[in-house]
Amino acid sequence: MAPGKIFCKSGEFLLAKNTYDEGSNVTLIASPNQYYQFNGWAGDVSGSSDHLAVTMNANKSIIASFTKLNPSIQTQVQPSGAGMVDPSGGTFEAGTQKTITATPANGYRFDHWGGSVSGTTNSLNLMMDSNKNVIAYFTKVYNLTISVPPNIGASVTGSGSYDAGTKATITAKATVSPYAFDHWSGTDNDSIDPTTVTMSADKSVTAYFKQLTAGKPVTKSNHVTSNATESTSIALNQYEWVSGQAGGGDCHAYIKSPDGSTLKDLGSITATTDFSFNAAISGNYIIVIVTGGNTLGFYDYWVTYTVYH
Repeated sequence: MAPGKIFCKSGEFLLAKNTYDEGSNVTLIASPNQYYQFNGWAGDVSGSSDHLAVTMNANKSIIASFTKLNPSIQTQVQPSGAGMVDPSGGTFEAGTQKTITATPANGYRFDHWGGSVSGTTNSLNLMMDSNKNVIAYFTKVYNLTISVPPNIGASVTGSGSYDAGTKATITAKATVSPYAFDHWSGTDNDSIDPTTVTMSADKSVTAYFKQLTAGKPVTKSNHVTSNATESTSIALNQYEWVSGQAGGGDCHAYIKSPDGSTLKDLGSITATTDFSFNAAISGNYIIVIVTGGNTLGFYDYWVTYTVYH
């Protein structure tokens, strides 16, 4: 009995030749390499299963057909019209890398990826080893603009872009005496500072300031011993201004806020020193005089200030 022969040939990968006894049964297995798929058998046999049973009753020429995969990218944008993804879809050679980029439409920002990918940067590198379902999520944003009437020294914070529905916190502070915050227009509460703005649309708000009136000047002075600490307390309402001068001999002066922190260090006041400050909160502001030491043991100091109401 003559032996039979079988030829196992892969269209992409290998050529194998084996000899078998006549009448024997042989099982062939088609195993694709990475990024390929098995398509079916051809030659002296047929079939689509990757396992093939062959009876050796003659020489056999068998072809295992493989093709390289071409996985696809499918993209979605949420919400619809909020932006675009490049590329928007298509098929690509398996084993290659593809960069996808999300670009928001006007009035939106990119938030994150979903589907079969993840991440929060707007550009991703995808390894094309399988089909990809890519969802780009965008968030609606609104712009907040804060304006101040001209010719008034002021500092405002909080302008910019915000996600829809968020509350933006804004502040206003006069930086030049004798002005003080008065009210807002277009906020959630126009009478307080800081205040908030609910971002349900693009918003433009205005901070208004008022000119304060000078009160009666007050002078404090004393003749004190060396190494002494003297304090002058000034009761202020929020937004009121104080301006004045301090002087003395070999003294050091600083101003404390109601919370105990140092608001301003005036340094040495051996000569006349000008000062001004704005009351960020209501309470007692204290001008502290600290004397040094000399052979005489006595010092004169004075403080003159005006409160702007």
